[in-house]
Amino acid sequence: MLRLKTMQKGNPLKAIFFEKFGTRDVLQFGDRPEPAPQQKELLIEVQRSSVNFVDIRERQGTYNRPETHVGGIELPHISGLQAVGTVIAAGSKEDTAWIGKKVVAYTPKGGGYAQKVVAETGFCVEIPESANADLFAALPNQGLTAYLLLTASTQIQPGESVLVQGASGGVGSLAVQIAKILGAGTVLGTASTSEKLDFIRSLGADDAIDYTREDWTKRVLENTSGRGVDVILESIGGDIFEQNFECLAPFGRHIIFGSTRGPGQPFAPRRLMQKSQTMTGFYLPVFLAKLELIRAGMEFLVKATLEEKLRPSIARILPLSQTAEAHRLLEDREVQGTILLDTK
Repeated sequence: MLRLKTMQKGNPLKAIFFEKFGTRDVLQFGDRPEPAPQQKELLIEVQRSSVNFVDIRERQGTYNRPETHVGGIELPHISGLQAVGTVIAAGSKEDTAWIGKKVVAYTPKGGGYAQKVVAETGFCVEIPESANADLFAALPNQGLTAYLLLTASTQIQPGESVLVQGASGGVGSLAVQIAKILGAGTVLGTASTSEKLDFIRSLGADDAIDYTREDWTKRVLENTSGRGVDVILESIGGDIFEQNFECLAPFGRHIIFGSTRGPGQPFAPRRLMQKSQTMTGFYLPVFLAKLELIRAGMEFLVKATLEEKLRPSIARILPLSQTAEAHRLLEDREVQGTILLDTK
């Protein structure tokens, strides 16, 4: 392993980890061994990390349940799917040119809730030293999800209409903006409070709709001349999942990437035939088999942010030691945008 001369090898680092599944109380703040980069991996001294809803599901043990069908994690575990920092070591001789560079990294195996993290070289993108770490730390997991929903799960066409459910969250707030960058026409976002609705409008959405109102689908139809939207990005679940079909246009695409309210009632797929609609599921780790899409997504996100076309929204910055509070804020739906962790 090759590293900066000023860096000492193997020092313990502070991290948030858990040794059993459960509530926020299982999160521990303490010393962990420094990870060692292997071939085609980089060791990054983390400046900023961030919190995703996926981290909460990991902590709860959701992905380790047989019925989830998405594998799981080994304990003890350090969550954290993204980070910004400086490369201090490389596992491969051919990657030594990365040492000393500031990067944004996607870390699908976790580890971002720590002062140092290992990331695959292919999942890192260099950013200018002067770049705002806060903006880029909010990008990888949420941004890749939003980008791939609109370019891989479907390919948004110029002028098409898009409805983003839960548009005030980390993924939703980026999806609204990315849809516009990609040439969408009418872009609508939903949320549950007036404050969040104002936030969605500030992102450039054509309208923001309260999905807790019984007539929310009528508002979508009004915005689309009664036709409905071409694409729905669905992350709420429960009764909202079913109501989506009241405002999905003929040939519309219904894409599911979450279910914060739970899975809802079973769905009869033959009903899609009535309007030639489609329904697609999305789970970001599956895309790890298509590295070219991950790389293209990371480069798109960095470029759009540097050009100020994409504005990641920062909800709060908390010390690493207060990660449990970050989980609470996210679980209680008290935030708009992304919660960052300061690892210093």
